[in-house]
Amino acid sequence: MTTARARTASAPMTAVRFNRFLAGVYLIMSAGLAITALVASWVATNEVLLLRIATSPWFAWTLFLIQIFIVVALSAAVMRLSPGVAFLIFLGYSALTGLTISTIFLYYSQSTIAYTFWVTAGMFLFASLVGFFIKRDLSGMGMFLLLALMGWIFASFFTWFFPFSPGLNQAMNFTGILLFAGLTVYDTQRLKLMASQLEGKQGMGGMMVLGALALYLDFINLFLLLLRTSRG
Repeated sequence: MTTARARTASAPMTAVRFNRFLAGVYLIMSAGLAITALVASWVATNEVLLLRIATSPWFAWTLFLIQIFIVVALSAAVMRLSPGVAFLIFLGYSALTGLTISTIFLYYSQSTIAYTFWVTAGMFLFASLVGFFIKRDLSGMGMFLLLALMGWIFASFFTWFFPFSPGLNQAMNFTGILLFAGLTVYDTQRLKLMASQLEGKQGMGGMMVLGALALYLDFINLFLLLLRTSRG
């Protein structure tokens, strides 16, 4: 009788912790997107800095390499960092991303950027809901998606250095959209499993930041790819 009562009492607590974990992940991700938008908008008002980012390959590549380093370092050390430090690193990464993508204001109107953002938000929400409610275990898709992502990145670099027809570029864009939509579904389900496995253990705060980083990257890439398709 006592055991049954204990199980009944612990079940709501498990649901509460699970909901707090997911709420924390999406709140951190939203904070990162807000920082990115603020920094990108600020840089867009600074013509000198904006043109330097757009016209200086070395400056752009340096920003890109710093971002790669931060992602790798944060992923490797997140369990050893305090949640506050991990969160600040994530915000720093988000600010750098805003600096990097600020050049979109040179090629697209503000109305196009705003419209694409809300389309991205709708697509991201749908993919997240699919990942949250789907019953099928998607863990087997992880390796496939990773290999597909690596192949897509290689092909993107190849078409960047050796541009071919606009049709091929559009095909790469649509392939990337499908890929990152699939990654959003997979990452959302992985967060569900992560929340249940780490319940009550140390490192939950750091894993919130890591989960937010994964979803943040999915969102940003979806946004940029959808933006590119608008140019035809």
